[in-house]
Amino acid sequence: MTFLRRSLVALGIAAMLPTVVFAAFTVFHMLRLERERVSSATLAQSQVVMTLVDSQLQRHLAALDVLSSSVYFETKNWGEFYWRVQRLLAANPQWESIALIDAQRREQIFDLRAPFTEPLPVPTVHEDALRRLVTSGTSMVGEIESHEHPVVWLYVSVRNEGRLTHVIAASLKPRIFQDLLTAYAAPGSTAGIVDANGDFVARTIEYAERVGTPATQYVRDAVRAKNSGLYSGTTYEGLKNYTAYNVSGMSGWSTHLAVASASIDTPTRLSFVAAGIAALGGLVLGGFLVVLVVRDMAERRRAEEMLRQSQKMEAIGQLTGGIAHDFNNLLTAIIGNLDMIRTRVTGNERLQRMSDNALEAARKGAKLASQLLAFSRSQRLNVGSVDLAQLLNGMSGLLAQSVGPNVRVDLRIDEDARYAVSDANQLELALLNLAVNARDAMPKGGTLTITGRVVEDAEGKLPHVELSVADTGSGMTEDVRSRAIEPFFTTKPTGVGTGLGLSQVYGVVRESGGTMAIDSEPGRGTTVRLLLPAGTPPPARTGDASQPPPTVPGARPRDQTRVLIVDDDRLVRRLMTDGLRSLQYQVTAVENGEQALATLDGGERFELLLVDFAMPGMNGAEVARAAQNRQPSIKVLMVSGYADSAAVEEALGSARLLRKPFDVSELGAAVAETLADVR
Repeated sequence: MTFLRRSLVALGIAAMLPTVVFAAFTVFHMLRLERERVSSATLAQSQVVMTLVDSQLQRHLAALDVLSSSVYFETKNWGEFYWRVQRLLAANPQWESIALIDAQRREQIFDLRAPFTEPLPVPTVHEDALRRLVTSGTSMVGEIESHEHPVVWLYVSVRNEGRLTHVIAASLKPRIFQDLLTAYAAPGSTAGIVDANGDFVARTIEYAERVGTPATQYVRDAVRAKNSGLYSGTTYEGLKNYTAYNVSGMSGWSTHLAVASASIDTPTRLSFVAAGIAALGGLVLGGFLVVLVVRDMAERRRAEEMLRQSQKMEAIGQLTGGIAHDFNNLLTAIIGNLDMIRTRVTGNERLQRMSDNALEAARKGAKLASQLLAFSRSQRLNVGSVDLAQLLNGMSGLLAQSVGPNVRVDLRIDEDARYAVSDANQLELALLNLAVNARDAMPKGGTLTITGRVVEDAEGKLPHVELSVADTGSGMTEDVRSRAIEPFFTTKPTGVGTGLGLSQVYGVVRESGGTMAIDSEPGRGTTVRLLLPAGTPPPARTGDASQPPPTVPGARPRDQTRVLIVDDDRLVRRLMTDGLRSLQYQVTAVENGEQALATLDGGERFELLLVDFAMPGMNGAEVARAAQNRQPSIKVLMVSGYADSAAVEEALGSARLLRKPFDVSELGAAVAETLADVR
């Protein structure tokens, strides 16, 4: 019996030994993988930040490059050009100044930080850029200039027959890169952005003291060695860490994201400790490893599902943006022609009523197109004073349908809290998101209460409107509440919730200049409080909005004002032509930029160019620039139903923008304002 017992023990030990060895090796290997995972994740994050920095630099270089094609490089009227450039500077609040340099004479013609005077010698900060631009490309990123207000210089060259004649320089405030860095770096971590000379452009610690100063020798040595990697070193504050970095091939700048030394060194040390522990308790560690693997697989599946969901939403967003673009073109023709019909059937009550109904339906379609653009994240918020009572009354039916019959909806807006500053369409979508979340938290029914009241800000001075959405549902734990607005965080089953609802609500409130707070406890429901700036009632309307706008005093008579219309959509082009002719303007209409330029080259002179932005071949911005090169005095009014509002506004320059859809009165008002503009 004793022999049998010893044999069984030996057999058990023999069976355990491979398990112990396997468990020890597995722990050792997984801890090494953890080190590699931390390193790879930090390197990837560094590359992401570098990509965003390059994107910012390219965007500002593109905006500055618009000046290089200015007609003033032919006329040499630098005083007028100085005045024009001031307007571009005002449109770019992230720029500190713009300077113009004569590359042949090595003179600075002007710098907007000083009044326009006689040319001065080129400042030392621009000398290196001038030397490099003689042989390099058309643009480059310069070094950071360190003084009372540090700036980063961007340069765009102007060439004539391949020879560098002038250089346009813009000084960019480094604060934008500081904001970008702090948004993507882990809270409390050490991170920095360094220019090609090894000087700090941004830093998460002691930014004000370090911007424009040299980085540590560890940083400079790493950048000189290769374009990306991981190095160990010590910060100015004496913190030892590992830093992942990535160098831009475009600008020579580099991003540096540090992780604590323990995050890298500890897994290595623990791998040996774990191997010893595994030799004594292989079965326990083996079971623990199984749990870890299962958990890792579950998290991986969840991450992959979130990625698929995100890609699906992105594809839907692009599709809806394209549909909204085409829909706006159709609605422009529909609304414009209905508006013209309505003005021609005055006195016929039946036709007047029918045209009003059709026009109301078309305007609802325009609102739908605006919501589609907002969903596709291609349209900037149209912030203004919103009538909360009117908004909630208009969507009360939709709210009731969204929450179902088991949820009672209670709407209470104080009279003094009726107006708030936001985007009406986006605020409506935000309230619907909150209502749907409240419905899901009350599966057995309950009460959804939306209230509005006036509150004061933290200093007790400025009035704000607090719009509260409260439910009587299950509530949230503190952990869930603290993560509620994180993108893709959701407590709903996979495929049911995207985790974007509250993050979208937060984005709308933040872009409106407000804040958001969530009060919730398990079993006591949830209250989401949207704090928005107080708005003002709209001014009382006077006169008939359908009447054409009055002629601006001192302006050219309409029957002597020539307008060139350029739009590839036949229906929209015909509407604008008929509408302006009904307002007594002389109109010539063509379908593309090539025909427009041919018309201008034929000798005809026009006071106004009315051009669509999104067209095959030349877009509206390109047509406008070419037209103003031919006729500098021509005014430009651009129309657009294009989905990418950011791209349109960046390409506008000094031109006005009229968004599709519009009616004849809106078109006439925009034309009159553009012709009267003396900027």
